[in-house]
Amino acid sequence: MKWANDEVAIKMDSGNKSENMEIENPSPIDTSLKTHQNSPNAQHKSPVDLETYDYVPRASDLLVSVSVRADVNKHKITNLVISAMEEIRQLVIEQEALWVFDMDAGTCSLNVVEYKKRFSPLDPTLDEIVKMIKTEEPILGIPNLNEDFEVFPEIGSMCLEREASRDIGLVCMSPENLVEMFMDVDQWSRMFYSNVANAKLLEVISRGEGSSLDGAIQVMTAEFQVSSPLVETRESYFARYSKQLSVNIWAVVDVSLETIFPNPTATFLRRPSGCFIQSMGDGYSKVLWIEHSEVDYTLVHHLLKPLVTSGLAFGAKRWLGTLALQCDRVAAYVDDRVPLMQDGRKSILKLADRMTRSYHAGVSASPENVWKPIPIPGAEDILVTTRYSEDDPQTPRGVCITVATTIWLPNHPSNVFEFLRNGDHRRQTLPLIFYLQESQTTSTGSYVVYAPVDLFTMNSVLSGDNPDNIQILASGFAVLPDQSGTPGREENGGTLLTIAIQVVDQHSSTPQYLPPISVLTVYSIITETVKLIRAAISQ
Repeated sequence: MKWANDEVAIKMDSGNKSENMEIENPSPIDTSLKTHQNSPNAQHKSPVDLETYDYVPRASDLLVSVSVRADVNKHKITNLVISAMEEIRQLVIEQEALWVFDMDAGTCSLNVVEYKKRFSPLDPTLDEIVKMIKTEEPILGIPNLNEDFEVFPEIGSMCLEREASRDIGLVCMSPENLVEMFMDVDQWSRMFYSNVANAKLLEVISRGEGSSLDGAIQVMTAEFQVSSPLVETRESYFARYSKQLSVNIWAVVDVSLETIFPNPTATFLRRPSGCFIQSMGDGYSKVLWIEHSEVDYTLVHHLLKPLVTSGLAFGAKRWLGTLALQCDRVAAYVDDRVPLMQDGRKSILKLADRMTRSYHAGVSASPENVWKPIPIPGAEDILVTTRYSEDDPQTPRGVCITVATTIWLPNHPSNVFEFLRNGDHRRQTLPLIFYLQESQTTSTGSYVVYAPVDLFTMNSVLSGDNPDNIQILASGFAVLPDQSGTPGREENGGTLLTIAIQVVDQHSSTPQYLPPISVLTVYSIITETVKLIRAAISQ
């Protein structure tokens, strides 16, 4: 930790995955939405009528929760997760047979032919053949035994495409603590807040053996997200199963429940997915993660479709990268080897954690965020959503407006990330104000999240005061790799940059209605930010 004029920096490095939290000067916006009633352009802008989302328990959640309590369904779910565990075991152990590795590109893909041979069910007409042989009775027609059959036949959309990936890495947490986190829905969703928009435990089938989570089975629902309003969340009902395979190895496996509770309109099916966790000693674990699903890509926005179909957006590499990053974060929080400012350091980490969680929740396409384009000609790619904060002690009172847009830049993602996280560079484009900033990077994406703060508040946090009641509004940048491979772009592709800015309007706006002056203001903020970033980064 170091002091340098008005800067406090905390940095943690872990190989090619790094994380740092900073207080910098300047910031792109204030927390108050400044309206200009005399603006000559205000009268030409249209208002925005917005829908609001109030969460209530969904009928589907209640139906699944009630249905899984039936003994017959508990038995089916138990058999399903045992089969899923065996499938994951083979996918982990028999790498050469079930995966195709491209050493030059550093990628691997599922050997679909071999996978279908092992895990697809037999042709349902095979029973008829057996009956014919036993009874010597004739059978009408000859069944075709050469067809491909899927694990989820006749389930969901007809447009589903396979998405499979694997990754392996080292994380600084023991297998026992990792399994405990996975089997606690609240801990799991907090650990993976950038990946999980919402999660809920519906039923516990088994709590394991004694005090151990060995053999624990539970039914959950979750929405998986990308930090962009252009990528719809993926919703799934699934069973989760944890099993201790040996003294040093645990496994946690998920599998969709559509074979038990069919959903003809499903656009996302989670085939057996999960991870094997091996103890490496000294509180470290080696994790091999497999992510396998069936997905409908038809509604994915064209700008991010190459990223999504590549598997980087929802695949194993992103899950494992997030896990490694968060384990480093937990280790930093409990590390008492830094003798100075222990209380202040932990308060900053706690506040930065809340800020970053708020950013990812606010910029996703979760149903809670009802996004609409700004009604200005040529601004169709600029989206806005609102929510009202009245009694939340952690958010300024008023209508919180989030405005976001995604742009393409020809620069490499690492260069864009370094530019945005560097206060010296950002001073070229942004007005002066104190702010708390956290920067995160993994091999699948990078994030720079910040929130304006005043000097008195920051001194309070550095003194170790509880940051829970400090009001902040998180804005930030999601720096994602462009996977389109368009000729003429930088080597390894350009960058998809999502800019999301939150402001609060304490005056004229409502959650359902943004007057023309508010529309003009947020439009000016986002377009000016884009303009300045493009100009500065091209220098």
